Amino acid sequence: MKLQTLVLSAASVALLASTAVTAKPVGIVKGVMEIAGISRNQDNKATIDPAFAKTSRPCPPFCIQPTKPFAPAAVETVTELDVIHAARDIAGGNTSMLIVDARTPGWVKKGTIPHAINVPYTKLNSKALAKDPMAVVEILTGKFGVKDMDGVLNYDGAKTLYLFCNGSWCGQSPAAIRALLTMGYPQSKIKYYRGGMNDWKLLGLTVK
Repeated sequence: MKLQTLVLSAASVALLASTAVTAKPVGIVKGVMEIAGISRNQDNKATIDPAFAKTSRPCPPFCIQPTKPFAPAAVETVTELDVIHAARDIAGGNTSMLIVDARTPGWVKKGTIPHAINVPYTKLNSKALAKDPMAVVEILTGKFGVKDMDGVLNYDGAKTLYLFCNGSWCGQSPAAIRALLTMGYPQSKIKYYRGGMNDWKLLGLTVK
């Protein structure tokens, strides 16, 4: 029995050694392995989170979002690298920008992008704006750097917002962005990460 155990242990060590030798590093870009605590899963055989494995969610409501769903508004659609660079700047003390997870709290608990804050789209969309506009104003003034000047919103110090939700089939962050545009938020200070958590997890990037 002891001999058999030793043989099995030796085989396990050999397998681990073989895996270590054949594994290829997974960088963010060539020569860059980590930025602001964000890196990629180093397991070359890793697969996507099952929560994001579905291909055929019913549409509506889970319809494919256009690349520029807010045209003619000049809202920029951004990539993972743009979000990572924003996270780097935020981690470095830049207070002029925010990464905003517009999903509901249940989704956020399953993992979100590091350095992001959660502002659920249910509190920042057309329905919320119609029901309680002052609650929306409180989000803008309390989190986004907007000033309320006796009932007139001043956007001079408004933060640049990188908004995301679950991916190109998700309408949560687009709903929040449309509400921001309705409120007069500067178009140049709104960034839409269309890939969202679906693409973030597809790339094996760090979640918190």
